[in-house]
Amino acid sequence: MRNLFALLALIGIAGVVFGALTLVHAASGQTGRLGFAYEDYGGPGSILAGLTLFAVSLYLRAAWQGRD
Repeated sequence: MRNLFALLALIGIAGVVFGALTLVHAASGQTGRLGFAYEDYGGPGSILAGLTLFAVSLYLRAAWQGRD
């Protein structure tokens, strides 16, 4: 089960990185302007989902400690 929790954490970190890269890419958009507008890149959904997965994996790992 610890491998599953590690996989969840890894997917969560990848989601945060993907969201940050999307944010940076949208900030330097095709018009050349630098601004962080939510409507330009679709919102912080992937960052929030990644943080949620990471937090859940840490919680499950802590709750599972005594069962191995």
